[in-house]
Amino acid sequence: MGNIDYAKLFRDKRLDIAIGVGYEFAGEKPDFSNELNDIITVLLGNGFRKTAKSSSDLYYDTYYLRKRYYLTATKQLVDVDIYVYITSSKKKSPASTFASFLATKEIVIYSGHGRIGIGPDFDDEKSSKENFIVGLNTVAHANNQLKLQNSPHDKALRIKYVKGMHSRKDNDLESITKKNLFSENLYQVWFFNACSSIDYLDEIRGKWSVKDKMQKFGLVRTETGKIKSKANLVIFGTKQSVRSDATPILKQILAGKSMDDIVKTMQAYEKLFSPDNNSNNIYFSD
Repeated sequence: MGNIDYAKLFRDKRLDIAIGVGYEFAGEKPDFSNELNDIITVLLGNGFRKTAKSSSDLYYDTYYLRKRYYLTATKQLVDVDIYVYITSSKKKSPASTFASFLATKEIVIYSGHGRIGIGPDFDDEKSSKENFIVGLNTVAHANNQLKLQNSPHDKALRIKYVKGMHSRKDNDLESITKKNLFSENLYQVWFFNACSSIDYLDEIRGKWSVKDKMQKFGLVRTETGKIKSKANLVIFGTKQSVRSDATPILKQILAGKSMDDIVKTMQAYEKLFSPDNNSNNIYFSD
């Protein structure tokens, strides 16, 4: 299981946590979950305060706290300046903002609809404008070098969403690579708390080619052209449909918990809302 190396995260005594809240989970509908509000409540309850107004407020809100952590590996107490950035459908260009989060922030959390392995979505399912596309539109997909779907989701439902993306011919994750925005030197942890985000794993990690004895077709490539290593990119995801809620993940990170703790917490959280689900393997970390 992939783990969180807090020593790497805290080496500059600063931690950047970026959160994207998907459409329908930011209070758009009065009878639906308001995850955005829940996240802000957690932050304020932990002593975070919203930063002074700036031009970036159009794209995301920023919250700040200085927090003391004990690093068990080095037996040191360190004061860490924590910045939390939050975007959602309430903000301008949330998909592009989320792209910048993935390129530049240490911890990135997406929580919301995953559109059956297509990727995070910040607007209505009938629109493709604010989708962050991961699982479509690459040469590797066209050549069947990457699977379009690893999850047990209904294929007919995926086809429905794919048809709705007909106006999009790009892949947002690949676009970041083309702009040379990923860095091997930036240690990152990505949380995709969306239905069946295991469908993104091949796109992120690539596939091992027996013929060429190398990892190929991955979309997260650094300035050297190599796929970003597992040593500096840890991924948390889901293997099936789940309840969207990033608050337990955020609480665990703020408490300095391990990835194993987070996976166990989310497993228990999911069973709380779906007691008939007997699977003990809903979440994964790679």
